[in-house]
Amino acid sequence: MSAPSPVSLLGVVAVASLACFPAAVSAQDRDVAITPPTVEIGGGIGWVGQADAGTRDATMTANAPGEAEAITFFSASGKTRSGPVGVGTVGLNFSRRFGVEAGFQYSRPSLSVRVDEDVEDTPALTVEGPSFDQYLTEGSFIYHFNDSRFDNRRTVPFVLAGAGVFRQKADDGTSENGTIYQAGLGFKWLSGLSPTGRAHGAGLRLDVRYVFRDGGFDFEDQQYRSFFVFTATALFGL
Repeated sequence: MSAPSPVSLLGVVAVASLACFPAAVSAQDRDVAITPPTVEIGGGIGWVGQADAGTRDATMTANAPGEAEAITFFSASGKTRSGPVGVGTVGLNFSRRFGVEAGFQYSRPSLSVRVDEDVEDTPALTVEGPSFDQYLTEGSFIYHFNDSRFDNRRTVPFVLAGAGVFRQKADDGTSENGTIYQAGLGFKWLSGLSPTGRAHGAGLRLDVRYVFRDGGFDFEDQQYRSFFVFTATALFGL
């Protein structure tokens, strides 16, 4: 039996190398640490949950001698109704895990008032008020769980915490200012991964936030109101 020629040996080595190359590349890709985009720009819509707006009693002090206790004619309780919100964000990631972002929201909620505990025992009545403009500017810190990526490492979970200021303005010119404090969690998905492991391209972001509001249209002063906000935004990473 004759020994194989050098050409045959080279052919076998070449075929074996080609067969092993995809596996080697795949293993190498899995070892690359994924980094979020340096800049993220997003825009989309969301839903703001309903929030309490306090309670106020309509009272009058009795005139009869010895009757100093106030008489309650009725009690009014307010709620800021839930509704859609427009969202825009710009984010800057300065490491694999940490980033900051600024955001803007615009919505048109309404204030409903429930009148009950009437002195004449009339049935409770709910009055739906007109909608008003609400402008909100916020800033948040972001933490990405890069070691928990999934969907071929294109999707990353994250948490956020931040604060903001808002202005509410009614159609009659009445306005109120306030602040918000929030914490939330969500997911970011980006379509592209560079050879160096940087996520980029078009994508999608979903998040839910628990918000404390201080100020705004309210029947009581210096009261914190809490509500949920859900947002879905188109995302682009650079």
